[in-house]
Amino acid sequence: MEKGGIFLIKVTYSDLGSLYFSTVKDFQLEEVYEYIEKNERIEEALVLWTCNRFEIYFYPGDRETVDFLEDFVNVKSLKHSVAHGMDAIKHLFLVAAGLDSMVIGENEILAQLREAWVVSKNKRLSGPNINEILKKALEVGRKARRENGNGQRIKSVAGEALAEIKIQQGQRVLVIGAGDLGTQVSSFLSRKGIPFSISNRSPERAREISKAFGVKIEDYDKKKWKSYEVIITATKSSRVILERKDAANSRIKTILDLGVPPNVSTEMPEGIRLVNMAMLSKTITEKDQVKNDYATKSLKTVNVEFDKFSRKLMNVEREELLKKIFDYSNKIIEEEMKYFEKKAYGKDKEAQVRKGLESTRNKLLGFVINGIKNAKDIRSSETVTNMEMILNENFSRYEAKKIKKISQD
Repeated sequence: MEKGGIFLIKVTYSDLGSLYFSTVKDFQLEEVYEYIEKNERIEEALVLWTCNRFEIYFYPGDRETVDFLEDFVNVKSLKHSVAHGMDAIKHLFLVAAGLDSMVIGENEILAQLREAWVVSKNKRLSGPNINEILKKALEVGRKARRENGNGQRIKSVAGEALAEIKIQQGQRVLVIGAGDLGTQVSSFLSRKGIPFSISNRSPERAREISKAFGVKIEDYDKKKWKSYEVIITATKSSRVILERKDAANSRIKTILDLGVPPNVSTEMPEGIRLVNMAMLSKTITEKDQVKNDYATKSLKTVNVEFDKFSRKLMNVEREELLKKIFDYSNKIIEEEMKYFEKKAYGKDKEAQVRKGLESTRNKLLGFVINGIKNAKDIRSSETVTNMEMILNENFSRYEAKKIKKISQD
């Protein structure tokens, strides 16, 4: 990894609990990337947005890029946190292992990470830093599940939600939304042998699900929705799509709202049971009081893999930073030696002067070098990041000065 390492700005269910679902305002993934692309300093970025997290991994991380992205996140959420370097990487490993999810050990997060990586690549924002940590995170996630198992628990938010509403045999079921979440719900219903229809604002996406699961397409018409007993909303609509008046005088008995922000008004006619993400999170938390040992075992797996990865990364980064320091100091020594060469002091004197300059360099930099060698995480230090930026700037000035001198000669 290079320079200042990866930074992360995140708004997650694990930080906010059920408040997450009322905290995050509406936005579209494309909107986030369009904003990121306005800042030419951001060379790499990946956005992970699921039903219980909104995270932006980016590089380079400095005060300018952090402030820039915080301006966007502050508009979309009342609260967020920032992680830097190895802290950001450790968080991603926990996410991949399903240990930072509403449903511990969920499997769907691996597919969501892969999809986020593909989008980042398509946006040409997936460089060596993003690629390295995503590849390793997916490896860690797969290893955690392979070695520790997920028990017999349902392993997805969609699965937990559908288990909560308990669809009765013979009930007419409608899924509204044909995006990623709607596809997950459709897949789960299909595997359970539960008949359903699909409705989506875009007919093309609805046809894809209809063809994949052999189900009927329902018009995107609220009047038609009234004939179903179970409504499941799974869209990323920026507004409520089902209000009290839309459900009045209908056959609807149960509404499962998986939207973030909510797709369904919390005020529904009497006799209709509404389950939304905020309500669901409380149920899942209660269930997780009696966890299997997946979380405990997988945390050990993540810690072991993170320790190996971080030690490898730190060794490489220490070597790169120390080399950069010595390269720059050697350039200064060479510049000083040119001055003495012009004075024609003789080779023996020049050797003494060089030795003296190198000795002075080593004494001045000794405490810095030892600090870098002994630091557990040089990337979590903003001081080190700033020092490296200064080195890069000085290198640039040195090269520019050399080019100018050559052109004058």
